[in-house]
Amino acid sequence: MADQDLISLCELQRTGDEILDVISLHENQHSDILGWMFDPREGHGQGDQILRDLLMAASMRAAGGESGLDNRYNTAKFFKEWPPSRIRISSFGAAFYARELGMQPSERVDLFIIDPQNKFILLIENKSRRGHTAAQLNRYRESFTALAAKSSHLSDYAQVYIALDRDFYAEDSKLRPCAGSWLHLGYEWLKTSADRALVHVERGNAAARLVVSYCNRQSDWQSPETKRCNELAAALHWKHPVAIKELLKPSSQRIEKNWLHAQNPGNTLMFMLQNKDVIQTLRDTRGMTSVKTAIHKRLPTIPLSSVEHARVWLNLCPSGWEQTDGNLWPVYMCVRFSNSDQTRFTLWLVRNAAAYVDVQDAKALQQQLVQIDARFSSFGDSQLRRVPIATGLSLVELLKRIEEQNTRLWSISPLSHSTMRAPA
Repeated sequence: MADQDLISLCELQRTGDEILDVISLHENQHSDILGWMFDPREGHGQGDQILRDLLMAASMRAAGGESGLDNRYNTAKFFKEWPPSRIRISSFGAAFYARELGMQPSERVDLFIIDPQNKFILLIENKSRRGHTAAQLNRYRESFTALAAKSSHLSDYAQVYIALDRDFYAEDSKLRPCAGSWLHLGYEWLKTSADRALVHVERGNAAARLVVSYCNRQSDWQSPETKRCNELAAALHWKHPVAIKELLKPSSQRIEKNWLHAQNPGNTLMFMLQNKDVIQTLRDTRGMTSVKTAIHKRLPTIPLSSVEHARVWLNLCPSGWEQTDGNLWPVYMCVRFSNSDQTRFTLWLVRNAAAYVDVQDAKALQQQLVQIDARFSSFGDSQLRRVPIATGLSLVELLKRIEEQNTRLWSISPLSHSTMRAPA
């Protein structure tokens, strides 16, 4: 309780002016916030930039040839007319959002973005917890097409269909429902919005904090405060594993009852009641922190600086691929939970072309990784290429797979033929 890291964590975890610290959003509320963010006249101070971020990400996905879009459908036709170069120099200041445009209640699209100046309408189906289905997406598209055909007001508007999903990965775009007519995207594009909004917050625009807060929760992007909280929590797990285990033993749903029925409530229980956000952060970081600890024990030659993690993900740079100049890792392993109780894991191997300035170096990296896994031969133009290694792994199985991948990647690493000793 006297550890300075715990004191700092308690201070940082005080709920401030971020409403999302207090409530959990359901699906309709997600759409309401997205609509607010896309509206250029709202008080977030971002103008039409967030809408532009979405359009840029969608246009790049469509242009990359990985989306599965069929050129016969409206969405593909729209992005052929709207490449990133046109989006960058255009204004979307006239756009507004709507939640309903006369469709049946059973066919309610989550969000409409209408731009009367540029004559297009985005139909956005947003799934935050459950996936899209082909029957649903087809029904929505057919219903709106019929509605637009009957409306003289909408007859000259381009129709664009976008399906958002938090669990989206580019490699399976073509396998997604209705990939020919709907463009599937994740929430990675929100990172650009978050970085911009953070600058506005630092300039005194308090309303931009909601943008930062929402982006922080929907993507892997972390605000400096969140990153610092996770670092402090991880440090506490490392320094006081027995004490933290004891602190987290009581169920978070029962601490009030424990206090009510306790004859002499102890100091630990009182601390938990007074610092619920701190306890939740420690719970959230427990899983990946234990993975990091287990990796370090299994592979002590991998320095702690080669492991980054947050609440639900962990990235590991394999031996021989570290960047001494502080740049991005060109290759890394990514671990995520694959079940709700955080006892099973999914492992990916990731190529990050953004780590290289020279295009030829990025292509050479791809050819090297084909030696490890032939699946790297596809999606060569993608900046990030994720190849799934296995899912549903126990911790023991995960560590074995990581060790195997580390050995194989060392054999083709830039340092493998140097005087450095191979990893144990």
